[in-house]
Amino acid sequence: MTFQELFISNLKDFRKIHKFSQAKLAELCESSQAYIAEIEVGKKFPSPDMIEKIASALEIESYCLFQNNTATNNRPLTPLQKQEIISKIQEAASKIINHY
Repeated sequence: MTFQELFISNLKDFRKIHKFSQAKLAELCESSQAYIAEIEVGKKFPSPDMIEKIASALEIESYCLFQNNTATNNRPLTPLQKQEIISKIQEAASKIINHY
């Protein structure tokens, strides 16, 4: 896997984790959906400033976009993921308490 392919794969993974469309990510990065699409198909590669904007929008450190982790489970949890887990645990606990 090339450096660019790794970046693209991680970008798509993190975008999907956040349930962001390309348009939503573009809006958060003050860019266009077409530009994000060009990045994701390998036609363009973002500048360092744009990489920082993308990482910020995805609530990760920029280096996470370049880590060679093939499984999403090896990546640190984002604040959004942590909140979703806490919410699910609280919901499950509430069901258990109300059952008894």
